[in-house]
Amino acid sequence: MQAHSYETATAAEAANANADAVDAGASAYGSAAIGVTEADSMGRKTAVDTGASSGGSIIALRQAVEERARRARRMRYALISGRMMADGVLLVVSFVIAYWLRYELQVGRDVIPESFLPLSAFTTYIAAFAAITLVTFHMRGLYALPRGASWFEHMRIIGSAALIGVAALTLGALLLNPVLPSRMLFVLLWLCTLAVFAAERFAYRALRTALWRRGINIRQAIVVGSGTAGQRIMKDIVERPEFGYTLVGYVSDATNNPRSPEWRIPVKPRNGELRRLGSLKDVNRVIEQQGPHEVIVALPATHHSQILSVMDSCRQYGVEFKLVPDLFEMRFNEVSIDALNGVPLIGVKDVALRGFNFFIKRVLDVVLALLALLLAAIPMIVISAIIKLTSPGPVLFRQPRVGKDRKVFVCYKFRTMYEDAEERKRELWHLNEANGPMFKIKNDPRRTPVGRVLRKTSLDELPQLFNILKGEMSWVGPRPATVDETAQYDEWHMKRLEVLPGLTGLWQVSGRSDLPFDEMVKLDLYYAENWSLLFDLAIIVRTIPVVLKSEGAY
Repeated sequence: MQAHSYETATAAEAANANADAVDAGASAYGSAAIGVTEADSMGRKTAVDTGASSGGSIIALRQAVEERARRARRMRYALISGRMMADGVLLVVSFVIAYWLRYELQVGRDVIPESFLPLSAFTTYIAAFAAITLVTFHMRGLYALPRGASWFEHMRIIGSAALIGVAALTLGALLLNPVLPSRMLFVLLWLCTLAVFAAERFAYRALRTALWRRGINIRQAIVVGSGTAGQRIMKDIVERPEFGYTLVGYVSDATNNPRSPEWRIPVKPRNGELRRLGSLKDVNRVIEQQGPHEVIVALPATHHSQILSVMDSCRQYGVEFKLVPDLFEMRFNEVSIDALNGVPLIGVKDVALRGFNFFIKRVLDVVLALLALLLAAIPMIVISAIIKLTSPGPVLFRQPRVGKDRKVFVCYKFRTMYEDAEERKRELWHLNEANGPMFKIKNDPRRTPVGRVLRKTSLDELPQLFNILKGEMSWVGPRPATVDETAQYDEWHMKRLEVLPGLTGLWQVSGRSDLPFDEMVKLDLYYAENWSLLFDLAIIVRTIPVVLKSEGAY
């Protein structure tokens, strides 16, 4: 969930910390984490009941909330300690495996008998490595990561902290030990630490996701606001139980609902329901009655007084408060923050894909495209033959698209429609299901039977590998726009044309054809301004399940 936490009160902070700690400790202490969630819910009910039984006494309610906060802090410290103990055991196991590989299997080169050391000789090394790395884990925020943190975020911290631990160990050995152990042992130690923690974190996330899908250790959320941002948050909650949330309902002054034409983002409820609980003036009553774990506010920045009112309500009931940044209306992701003698200065981010970054991305694009063409050559030949045999017309569909710096290029795709598809587009425009300048029909009558399969599986885009080799496209980037679409762009839409279009992108892993056009553009801008190799890799990995499930593909 891309929401930023606000400090609502000591109790709210403790509730937030408790939730993160419960999640962090779930791997080794799953049953304890579940018990904390139950206790947290009971504590909230106790707070509300206490206040109600005393005729709404603020003092009684505050005492109950403060007591729950103290209980949450104690549990948080206990679970973080347990998590650190479990990680300490994993670090010891990593050292033992590295020792076994070096001295028993003699990975690297043979160990001469005079240099052989028993495992007991490394007791000090093991203790020092575990202690240094655990402290680094804590200092770099491993145990403060939010419950939605990705596997990559965990491994980024673990990898750097383990490298610091190994470097400190090596330096200590050079300075304090007259007999230096095998240097290959230290290299193996870092690699073994990465491997052990990668497997553990993967298994932990899989177990946690499985529990969340079954409704165990989930967080109940109320969304305040039903604009584009609120609709997006609710869509993620009700369609993705693996995020660990369930939607109690939403609060909004607007009376729109998923079946009304004003509701812009299509939702397929699978985890909770979109139930309107009241208007903004009913927030106090809704929090008291529903007792959620957290309130997610998705109101425009202009609703300043309402946001402060919700903060006060969350403070009163000790409920965690999160705010969805106004990216959708303010394009806040383009803002960079600096300071001059303590005075904040706000600037505008430049596109990250320039200079050396662009060169690195281009090299990787070419290498990966060549490898992909080698693997896809035979399937592409088979698909070409099937298209040629099942419908008249060329195998490839060539269409002008607008690329980087507004340059027009010919985009290649396997033909999925009948020959007269472009001529029939105007007569079918009234069936258009996309908003903005795009044209999309879910059950397009122009599509051939083979084309439907190719679209569902995204195999029709394989010829775009040649566009990548020619430098007209990239593996990851904005969706390539047609000339007709760009003619209808607003000025701010044009910024997405400052980078190469992509075979996949942040838009594809976030809803594909189900996304409103403006939201797609904002995702493209976010990608262009925050590019990194790790970001590209994460998008490519996330694309695989999206393509396999045919999500938003039509």
